[in-house]
Amino acid sequence: MASIPTRAINLARQLIAITAVLPESTATIRDGELNCMLHLRPSPASQVYTVYLAYRHWRPPHVTVNDPQLILHPGATALPHVYADDELCLYNPGQWNDDMLLAATIVPWTAEWLMHYELWLVTGTWFGGGEPCTVDRQRHYRPASKIPRWRAASI
Repeated sequence: MASIPTRAINLARQLIAITAVLPESTATIRDGELNCMLHLRPSPASQVYTVYLAYRHWRPPHVTVNDPQLILHPGATALPHVYADDELCLYNPGQWNDDMLLAATIVPWTAEWLMHYELWLVTGTWFGGGEPCTVDRQRHYRPASKIPRWRAASI
């Protein structure tokens, strides 16, 4: 039996959902790409993280932490669950698709990743589970522009 392809959620609807959950976020849609700057505090005891989210239909969302710069646990040689380009590894293949709201999936998964990152900094153990990050580079894309730290406030 043939599967019915999913219908991607309109980028404007994605933007509205994100700003409904995080009113202080800033976002634009340009040339078919949604670019958001989010301010996330994973717990009341956490610092605020500035996170950059870029999304284009039929491509996986691209999420990076813009500020503060992520650091390593003493003795670690690499950040856990991060791709080589500093993109966060938030889910396994098949767990997210274009008919899901970013505000209900990627945004809370990013906050959860940040919580596990903070625990990892203290303990040296990644409690977030998951499997080693792999990516199909043919589906992977680079956002139209990776927002430099000095431009973070201008989105």
